[in-house]
Amino acid sequence: MTGDYLARCAEASPKRPAGAVAAMGTAMLSLALSTTAIEEERSPLAGFVRDAVAANGAVLAAEAALRGDTERQVGAARSYDNPEVSVQTEEIGAFDGAGHDRERRVVIGVAKRVDLHGKRRARMTVAEAKRLVARAELDGVRTEVAAELLDALARWRTASARVGLLATHESTMADFEALAERRRDAGDISRMEANLATLALAETRMRLAAAKAEQSVAAEGVRNVTFAGDEQRWPALDFDLPALVGVRLDRVSALPVVRAALLKAQVAAAEVDVASRNRRPDPTVSLGVGREAGAGLAEIGVSVPLPVLDRGVHAVSAATADATAATRAGDDVARRARVRFEASAERYRIARRAWEEWLRGGAGSLGERESLARRSWEAGELEPADYLVHLDAAMELRSYALDLRLAAWNAWFEWLAASGGFDDWLGMHADGGGM
Repeated sequence: MTGDYLARCAEASPKRPAGAVAAMGTAMLSLALSTTAIEEERSPLAGFVRDAVAANGAVLAAEAALRGDTERQVGAARSYDNPEVSVQTEEIGAFDGAGHDRERRVVIGVAKRVDLHGKRRARMTVAEAKRLVARAELDGVRTEVAAELLDALARWRTASARVGLLATHESTMADFEALAERRRDAGDISRMEANLATLALAETRMRLAAAKAEQSVAAEGVRNVTFAGDEQRWPALDFDLPALVGVRLDRVSALPVVRAALLKAQVAAAEVDVASRNRRPDPTVSLGVGREAGAGLAEIGVSVPLPVLDRGVHAVSAATADATAATRAGDDVARRARVRFEASAERYRIARRAWEEWLRGGAGSLGERESLARRSWEAGELEPADYLVHLDAAMELRSYALDLRLAAWNAWFEWLAASGGFDDWLGMHADGGGM
């Protein structure tokens, strides 16, 4: 599609002026026109996917989770220990030579625990890391939803094309049956040969019914992701399959699933720091003022909990084990992401090469062979069984071509997911926050 566009531009363009500057300007213009054409081709699909991703329930849930972790991060920055206010009053009795005397003692005090070991900073580190995890998980959910939608849309487009192919084949089989009946009435073919056409029509109708059921299942897959129920407004997948150029393995580390796994390891490590700091007791300082026996008084107190019954050793050990598990899990996720990155690139190259070979070789001559077989059958040069073999072979080949195109689409979408390329390909980072 893009190649045809460029060819038309080349035919319509005037003769290039001489000189290096003019040649450079023409090349830049051609590049700009090519980029614009590609964006225009992809625009309906990109808008459809963006809208579906933005309204998807899983994405909305992930966004809400991110807002929750953001609020917790803000709260952790303000997680100072609140002061305590106390009011104490008591009556003090005393005996002297004159008899029993009562005195009232009133003290108003304020107590505040002092964070000497940076526990609030440690909690802030944990909260910020969890917020980053939620951000990465949101990006991951958006990528998964986009991939699911495109895969479902590809299956639906393939199923719809198969229904159209079988509907055309059914019409051909109906014409075949009608002509076979006329030739049987004329005595040109036997009753058994005419029945062969009837059976072929019945088989085609059964295959068409199965294809329509498959189309319904594929449409359900699209509706599972998007609220756009009007199938007529679902975009076509008429983009060119680009070649992979400059594939860099370092892109794996930027994938949402890898970032989330590594950030979870950072969260677990920060939790170890929190548990370690919680083992160190913080003192509580109290100040009080009051009156006793008609005179003013002031109190200053310091209390420190004794880590005797619960020393926090097991909490540190458990947090350390969790950190080790998170680190190992992150390493496994990163390794699997690298393997998927390389394997998906190879699968896409294979599928793209096979699809291009079909477009260059088999697609062009198939229609000519079908027309030739039909003319030969109508002219009586082919027996019914031989003509039916030609039709079935052409039908199967077209069906295999649909499967091959679906495989190429799926390989491309898998590569986009494995390489983190959805943002660039669909332009889904226009809001500055990923897809």
